[in-house]
Amino acid sequence: MRSTVGQPRVTWRATRSASRVARRSEGPRGRRTGGFGPRTPSGPPLEVFCRADSVDEGEAVLELPHEVEERYMKLLRRQEGRARELTQKHKHKKRTTHKVMKVSSGYLKGSPLVSPSDKDVRPMMGKVRSAVFSMLLSRIGGSSEFPSHCRWLDLFAGTGSVGIEALSRGCGVCHFVELNQWTANEVLMRNIESLGVQDACAVHVESVFDFLTKFSYKSEAMGGPFDFVSVCPPYNDMDFDDLVRGLEDSRVISSRSFLIFEYPKEVSESLKPSLGSLTQLVNRTYGRTTVAIYGPSDL
Repeated sequence: MRSTVGQPRVTWRATRSASRVARRSEGPRGRRTGGFGPRTPSGPPLEVFCRADSVDEGEAVLELPHEVEERYMKLLRRQEGRARELTQKHKHKKRTTHKVMKVSSGYLKGSPLVSPSDKDVRPMMGKVRSAVFSMLLSRIGGSSEFPSHCRWLDLFAGTGSVGIEALSRGCGVCHFVELNQWTANEVLMRNIESLGVQDACAVHVESVFDFLTKFSYKSEAMGGPFDFVSVCPPYNDMDFDDLVRGLEDSRVISSRSFLIFEYPKEVSESLKPSLGSLTQLVNRTYGRTTVAIYGPSDL
């Protein structure tokens, strides 16, 4: 990953980085017209945002301010170093996938999801995922699905199981952020394509800290704060204090958002009763895993 520290701008472009994305785009693609009915062939292809080292003709350029807040600069320096180490670690490692999970509810219920056969990606457990979505839906009125206008952000997406579950339960749009190129191509996008939800998805192949920094200065152009943000970071090689500060300083959440944070109970001191303008509503432990849900203080 190329460092952005000290550079005046960062360039991003939408690509179809996997060959099967291009193949799929030649045929019909569907989207739901409402409820749980069939899909109609329309909608744009899966959007994949990758880092570009040069600017091609006609390519959109994202301008960042020359003076980036020192707090973000420090976060970027620390986290980009860790990201480079992790990327190098997997560079020459042969990896395979297998089907280990299913969507637990919604119109995609029972659909299989692939996951890496190694231990480098740790998806949220199915029972935890089901419990989290039940708690969220009860908080917003007890409906069986989310309103279609809801936007979801899946950070450290991995398999995409959390964001895909949100789409299955009614969310209209989901953005996935995943640093590892192999995981993004061979796992995340494969799951999205196999379920036919490309028109509702955008995949950002970059570090979470890069995404948070970019979003803080371009939030309006990217649709504003998200209604729901899920954070399922790797338990190893992660500074949870830095991550919490990055989320608090970012504009991905507003005072009416919900944030789902999965973390190992060993770092519980990093999670406070409030995160930015949000209040901790739930904090439950499932084995070694703990899930905290933050939301509006009046709920």
